[in-house]
Amino acid sequence: MAFITGTGSSLQIGKESSFAVAAIPSTLVDLTSESIKVTVEKGDEGSLLGSKTAMNRDLLAVSVEGSVSFILKPEFAGLLLHAALGGEDLCEQIDATEHYRHTIVLCDVNESLPGITVVVDRKAAVKQYTGCTLSALSLDCAAGDYVKGSFDIKGTTETEGSLNSSLNGFSVPSYRCTAATFMIAGVTYDIASASVKLDNALETAPKTYSSGLYAGRPQHGKRGITISFEIPYSAEVESLKSTYLTAEAHASVVLSFSSSNPDHAISITLPNVSISDIDANVSGTGILSSSISGEALSVGSDEPITVVITDNISTAYGE
Repeated sequence: MAFITGTGSSLQIGKESSFAVAAIPSTLVDLTSESIKVTVEKGDEGSLLGSKTAMNRDLLAVSVEGSVSFILKPEFAGLLLHAALGGEDLCEQIDATEHYRHTIVLCDVNESLPGITVVVDRKAAVKQYTGCTLSALSLDCAAGDYVKGSFDIKGTTETEGSLNSSLNGFSVPSYRCTAATFMIAGVTYDIASASVKLDNALETAPKTYSSGLYAGRPQHGKRGITISFEIPYSAEVESLKSTYLTAEAHASVVLSFSSSNPDHAISITLPNVSISDIDANVSGTGILSSSISGEALSVGSDEPITVVITDNISTAYGE
């Protein structure tokens, strides 16, 4: 019996100029797993006519949902973060060098998130998913490891697709946490791992006479951004606890990491984090570790999250 393995599968994404109008993929994602699938709703008339089983099953709705896990690489990080946050990319040249700084924030409350087209090559078939909106994004940054993550999507249709043959691989090493930094209020903390999660709180478009079988464009609600990190227990943890957990002060958090090529780096700034939990307990004879978590807030004119990407791309992501 013939069978297929996951080796050799690939996933590409591209930003749509018009929602649910297929875009040619512009970047390759370093895929580790995916669970994108079509979900259908079928129903019958509920007739009282006697029958041994339901007499029919009519197709009433079609939607696409799923998640993708990846290893973060500079080639697709910009488009992915732009699609998740939604804000325009402010691209600026750094002095007179060949390097550029891309600054991305959350889109405004009345703005729509970008639509993307996702193409998945499962070897037996290449499927195209249009009208995809990122509902969530997470980044996991463990010391001595690659930066890994996942994103969830809500889409509209599944059709036969084709890959962009020019996207053959990656030339820049993955982001990693071998020389990452983590700061709270300007002070560097030597943490073991950090995780940043964005929830766009998507509201599904309502069914109307004109919507037909397929889901309309979802809209984000009040978005949630959380950060959690692990740190060896010490007097520093007790200081954080008294300063931020049992008080109403907000912590300013900056997480930075880079590729082994230092020209490619990412900095994530959360200027107002409400620390909600600090766990520091003795669980055995080994090293005592503390886990700390909090939520990014909108305070005044401060952006709740700002992502700055440094690379050699001279155009704004998403154009």
